Amino acid sequence: MRSELADLRIEQFDPSKHDRAAFSCGVSRLDNFLRLSAKKQQKDDMTRVYVVVENGESGILGYHAINLGVMNIDLLEKRPRNAPAHGELPVLFVGQIAVSDQFQGRGIGSILMAHVFAKAVAIADQAGCFALVLDVMSDGGDEAFGKRKNWYRSFGFQEFPSNSARMFMTMKQVRLLLNV
Repeated sequence: MRSELADLRIEQFDPSKHDRAAFSCGVSRLDNFLRLSAKKQQKDDMTRVYVVVENGESGILGYHAINLGVMNIDLLEKRPRNAPAHGELPVLFVGQIAVSDQFQGRGIGSILMAHVFAKAVAIADQAGCFALVLDVMSDGGDEAFGKRKNWYRSFGFQEFPSNSARMFMTMKQVRLLLNV
């Protein structure tokens, strides 16, 4: 069992290299995405999945999935200055962040979120990206839902006024957080 966070790597998911069969985070939908859908969606250029592994190991300790999209300006309380007339803003969707049961509470989720932030900055620098957007999973009931929302809030995500399960963080906030 791993003892040092320094022994970890984040890599793009490669089904021929990374063992996803034993991954279990306690949420069936997240486990099944990694086992059944990640390979197909990545192959079809619908998403990119990044995994945390220990150096020299193939077992997945955690993962996140990201993809590009657009967000309607009308979902925000205030229209951003200089927003395009067509009303859509480019965003990076965070599809999932999951950590294996046996490694939860050790900072791997925060490492994955930092990776998401770094990817978002790189994308924004190359193609433009107004915000990160995610949907908080309701699996596991109200207590689990509230815990997940609070975890995302701890990074600076905020709810959309029209949908309390959807959260966002502007790239301006991400850049301030990362000091870039």
